[in-house]
Amino acid sequence: MTKLFIIGNGFDVHHGISSRYTDFGSWLETVDREVHWAVEKFLPSWVDSEGNVQNAWSDLESNLEHLGTDQLLDYGLNFLPSYGADDWSDSGHHDFEYELDRVIRALSVGLHSNFVRWLGTLIIPTQTLLPVRAIDPQAQFLNFNYTPTLQSLYGAANVLHIHGTLADPASQIVLGHGWTPAANDRLGDRIDEDTDIRVAGGYLLIDEYFRETFKPTAEIIQRNKAFFTGLIDVSEVYVFGHGLAEVDAPYFAEMLKHLSKDVDWIISYHGGDREREKIETAAIKIGIPIKRARFAFLRDL
Repeated sequence: MTKLFIIGNGFDVHHGISSRYTDFGSWLETVDREVHWAVEKFLPSWVDSEGNVQNAWSDLESNLEHLGTDQLLDYGLNFLPSYGADDWSDSGHHDFEYELDRVIRALSVGLHSNFVRWLGTLIIPTQTLLPVRAIDPQAQFLNFNYTPTLQSLYGAANVLHIHGTLADPASQIVLGHGWTPAANDRLGDRIDEDTDIRVAGGYLLIDEYFRETFKPTAEIIQRNKAFFTGLIDVSEVYVFGHGLAEVDAPYFAEMLKHLSKDVDWIISYHGGDREREKIETAAIKIGIPIKRARFAFLRDL
């Protein structure tokens, strides 16, 4: 019997690791106030498809696609004086683009570099009072976490860190959203002969932000093609601590291409009935055959 374990951040949290995005936000506020300010100001609260209000830190990766572009442009207007203004100076010609670029770099390069720094501060336990008994060290693991928790606590050997790991200096840490703007969503398409050249530059900077913070799932899947095609013999799939977020849906779609239709799914959730309903809904949306799925608390598995 071949088992596949899909591991998300809830698995690390179960083992006492302070690895939530909210933990990252608290740490970031103490070490880089400019990046923290940019996240708080320009990744505003939004309402998801289920009507739930999400704040900047609730699901940072997904929230990266909700950059408040209008809010950012309004902020930039403070640095866009009229050419005929009494205090106009050639030295301030690029202030609008400079300020937008400052915010965008904070939310892309700055956020990513700080995220990697923060990962290095996480304390990984070498023993646990809450072991997950279902873990089979000889199984295959698709790990969405960046930490070596599986190796440290369970001696797991066949672990693919799909988004990178700090345990490997050559590994690239991936953090990003999964939204691909349609043609009419690109601000650059608004540029015409009447557009202020400074504003046009700002539009292009914002378009570049979405490209820089995009998670290249298709490339990652192609790079790890051997792993996905090798899932044909798997008979049981365990999803531990993964919220089945839409940003990771392409990975599940690829797995479902190669997994047998008769595979049994065991999926963990936390909280009460509302959380169970939420994870069941996410499982259906992501394509998991719900009739072959069982849901349970991680502590009971």
